[in-house]
Amino acid sequence: MKTIAIAMMCHAINAAYCQSMGDDSQPTWDDTPESHKQSLIAGVEMHLANPDATPEQSHKSWYKVKEAEGWKYGEVKDIEKKEHPCFLPYEELPDAQKAKDYLFRTTVHLVKQLPDPEDYLALSAEVVNLRQKVEHQKNVAINTATITPTNIVQKSAGVSIQYIGNKSLYTDHLYESALTFEQGQVRSIPSDLATKFLKHPEFTRYEGEPESNSGESTEQGLDDDTSSILNRSKEKQQEEIDKENKVLDEIETIGKMTKAGLVQYALEKYEQKLSPQKNLDELKESVTQMIHQYGVV
Repeated sequence: MKTIAIAMMCHAINAAYCQSMGDDSQPTWDDTPESHKQSLIAGVEMHLANPDATPEQSHKSWYKVKEAEGWKYGEVKDIEKKEHPCFLPYEELPDAQKAKDYLFRTTVHLVKQLPDPEDYLALSAEVVNLRQKVEHQKNVAINTATITPTNIVQKSAGVSIQYIGNKSLYTDHLYESALTFEQGQVRSIPSDLATKFLKHPEFTRYEGEPESNSGESTEQGLDDDTSSILNRSKEKQQEEIDKENKVLDEIETIGKMTKAGLVQYALEKYEQKLSPQKNLDELKESVTQMIHQYGVV
């Protein structure tokens, strides 16, 4: 996919260069004969495989392809007769024609640093998916504990529930509230969270006045530590959400970096040396793993 995109860009730049010299004969990519497209793609592949190839070698590669197709020299380009004014040894080409090979080589090495469209879309889709998970966690946190501006659980939404299960101490992990219940203990909690607990046979709605662990009625019917536990749980979940968002933002950022940028990023952030000989996708994968392993630095 990326090779074709580079070939298309090389073709467009060459057409613009020809127009600057009064030559309007270059067709659009869609109207370009398939044989010429394949010639451009072959040139791109040659430079990708041989980063140090010179413009002269680029011309020789083009010359071989044309020669194999039966082209010959002609003062005017003629597709039907397979004649081309550049079908000459590189040293015999006019400077204006040699410039095309310089433009071609430079374009290939500039554009190859850009992310492959398919890889970028895949990375974007992954980021969107992760963001949706974070948003879900955020909604769970909101439903778990309703917090006022002063971080106090709103008592107006409180529902008293009692643990009637067999465990001596029950700890909630399912709804991430971190609440604990001793046998028979009653807590007044936000109604949304109470609705979830009451779906389980271990809990029942308590219609009486909640009592503290000491047996004395608590002020305003709320256990002393219920609000503080819910507040800490809410804060912890928000910290996890913020941490995950930072990771997602960082992954999105490195997805737009060049090879040189990724190598420098790994060295500066994680003191890890990456080989610049690796391709762009391999470098992105390495840096992404560092972010997941060590976090955002």
